[in-house]
Amino acid sequence: MRWVKFFVSLCCTGALMYILLVPAPGVGIPFAIGRFLSPSEGFWQNAEPQGVRETPPAQIPGLISEVEIVYDERGVPHIFAQKLTDLFRAQGYVTARDRLWQMEFQTLAAAGRLTEVLGRGPENAILELDRKARRMGMTYGAERSLAAAMADPEMAAILQAYTDGVNAYIHSLTPDQLPLEYKLLHYQPEDWTPLKGFLLLKYIGNTLAGGSNDVQFTHALQIWGPEKVRLLYPDFGPDDSPIVPADTRYDKRTALPIPPVPPGYRPDSLLKPDARLALQAPMETADPVLGSNNWAIAASRSSTGYPILANDPHLNLTLPSIWYEMQLKGPGMNVYGVTVPGAPGIQIGFNDSIAWGATSGAMDVMDFFTVTFRDASRREALLDSQWVPVSRRVEAFVIKGEPAFYDTVLYTHAGPVMYDETFGNTQQPLAVSWMGHEASSEMTTYIRLNQAHNYQDYLKAMSYYYGCPSLAFVFASAQGDIAIRQQGKYVLRWPEQGKYVLDGSRSDHLWQQFIPWDQVPAVLNPVRGFVSSANQHPTGAAYPYYYLPVGAFEAYRGRRLNALLAERDTFTPEDMQAMQLDHTGLLAADILPLMLRELDTLSLTQPQRRAWEELRRWDYAYARDKAAPTVFTRWWAEIMTTIWGDEIKAAGMTLRMPSSAVTTRILQDSVRFSFYRTVGDTTRTDRTALINRTFAQMVSKLHQEYPDSRDWAWARRKTTDILHLTRILRPLGRTGLETDGAGGVLNATERTSGPSWRMIVALGPEPRAWAAYPGGQTGNPGSPAYEKFIETWRAGQYYELWFMKNSADPRHPVTSRLQLHP
Repeated sequence: MRWVKFFVSLCCTGALMYILLVPAPGVGIPFAIGRFLSPSEGFWQNAEPQGVRETPPAQIPGLISEVEIVYDERGVPHIFAQKLTDLFRAQGYVTARDRLWQMEFQTLAAAGRLTEVLGRGPENAILELDRKARRMGMTYGAERSLAAAMADPEMAAILQAYTDGVNAYIHSLTPDQLPLEYKLLHYQPEDWTPLKGFLLLKYIGNTLAGGSNDVQFTHALQIWGPEKVRLLYPDFGPDDSPIVPADTRYDKRTALPIPPVPPGYRPDSLLKPDARLALQAPMETADPVLGSNNWAIAASRSSTGYPILANDPHLNLTLPSIWYEMQLKGPGMNVYGVTVPGAPGIQIGFNDSIAWGATSGAMDVMDFFTVTFRDASRREALLDSQWVPVSRRVEAFVIKGEPAFYDTVLYTHAGPVMYDETFGNTQQPLAVSWMGHEASSEMTTYIRLNQAHNYQDYLKAMSYYYGCPSLAFVFASAQGDIAIRQQGKYVLRWPEQGKYVLDGSRSDHLWQQFIPWDQVPAVLNPVRGFVSSANQHPTGAAYPYYYLPVGAFEAYRGRRLNALLAERDTFTPEDMQAMQLDHTGLLAADILPLMLRELDTLSLTQPQRRAWEELRRWDYAYARDKAAPTVFTRWWAEIMTTIWGDEIKAAGMTLRMPSSAVTTRILQDSVRFSFYRTVGDTTRTDRTALINRTFAQMVSKLHQEYPDSRDWAWARRKTTDILHLTRILRPLGRTGLETDGAGGVLNATERTSGPSWRMIVALGPEPRAWAAYPGGQTGNPGSPAYEKFIETWRAGQYYELWFMKNSADPRHPVTSRLQLHP
């Protein structure tokens, strides 16, 4: 009997050890609970006490001279080096020290390798995400950009130094020191490589310029015809307030001639019915809430006598934060700002002479082409009546805890085949040409900006081939110049080229020429005394080249921003902060008066009267304590769905809903419009009936969900979540934040996106700057600093940034120091 008990006990012990030490398959996230709970190397070792972090000296292979790093009271590192390569080697080390897991995870996402750490996911969701990244050619583009950068000896040295710094930190880690996510997901960090930095840039490029409307517009053309498509999806709107002033004159004598529309062009015939129906699931468009604001005020309009610059990029909000704040000082540069963890240099910031920022240029840099293969082998594709070779790239997907999955991506003359019967479930293969495939020098642009001292240096930095994504770079200098430039590489298009799916069998449909670098939209020291952008149209209709938006150009923030910048003569840095926090909505200002005029107020029920009262008193501000933003947002959503939703559903294919600006114009201009009537309804429906019906439906739903109108407050109905980067480790995020703002206002704080970095820079003999971001310097959830700045950001407050002259600068508090030795 004792032997039986011993044997049972032994089996139970063995089973328990197996459960604790081996990841459990089939649960979505392979999870080794034993290692995670281990007192010697588990999550307990990631806990950090409140107070100063210990920073013992470290030896870094490859350093030429000693590097000193001082940390201020917010945990921001200020790095001081005597050699440029030492500076970037130290940047790599310090960034990895705080953000290693984030750096690697984002490169895995860009390279289509998330299945290696997360498994295939429920219903193969993660595997499909990885397949999309590889079929889009993210790694292919990163490899080409890396090759171009490594041909420049100075950039090659910087990239290698940064890489060596990251690896020096990785190699110093013991199992107990691994970041928490490695322990939770049970894997080890890889060595860093220069390629990973370029994968990060492609990751950003995909976020801002990885969407397309080509298929959706082609569907609309097939259903409604060209006249209605141009009405519903116009190239320009009547109220545009472009980045380059609309009255700007262009010297069309120097412009390249616009290519003619190819003979026989019939975009409505390219997508066959099976392709129209099958492509609904994987096709994506640009996220309309992702964008940014930036602007600069001339010295003549500044309270300081020098230009002031502002920037707040609107991106998905995550923990760890998208950005890592730091200062870099070395030979020829002293720069402060934020970096994308994993990329050398500062991406948005300032130095002692200039400041710069960026917003998404929102320009379309992705086109889809039908591909005709010679036969089932798909070794050749048709081009101008000839068969040209097709190359193959076999992609192996390592899936955690399961056998590998293989996918063959075909690379044609029009780009990689993204959708076919094996991905997207369509018999019509579609290849993608994306500017992110091009060998470009975005990394060089940022390094040169870090080193710039004047407008000519800024132009030189811009002249390096910054291809993708399209960005509007704002600039200001202590010498008094302000400028903005729509940086990127843009196809020289014939009218409407790329608006619809193109024919990959014809060379006259392919990318042939590009708009010259010196003719992209740009302005220097305009008469109005400011430059600005908020993802709106870059130019007026007088610009001599044809271009498209990646989604829809923003129609409200740019107008509001330009109106605020024009309404007073002089601005202070505090005025700039107030503008970043402004939450007045022009969509509501444009359309709500009409909606209220058409409303039959004599027959309102009590809940309807409460909603009406909130709206008629509203000042169009999306403030957290107001109910009106909730009522208007829901009413407008009801109107949009009623007008367009039934038409799209009846079409049975992927279509893009017309924008709020287009819908507003139609409602203002048309008492009757065919789309007001529900599909299948033969009764006559006019604007008044539509507005009253949707109001009643909206209030009924709102009252049913929240009978107490006090629960209609905007902050309760639109909370903001800052999710963990994996999106599935929810306890490591921060949810339920009550915030002002909305997607279409300057303070574009939405449910999971918003201002990821608010920065104001007042230039002068000694620049001053203020900023805030929703996160913390460390990526360690066990540290009190992990989400240290979230409340400051949520409350609309700012920190002053400590721009140090040297490591012994007595003006600024230092909480700890780190010495790096050769």
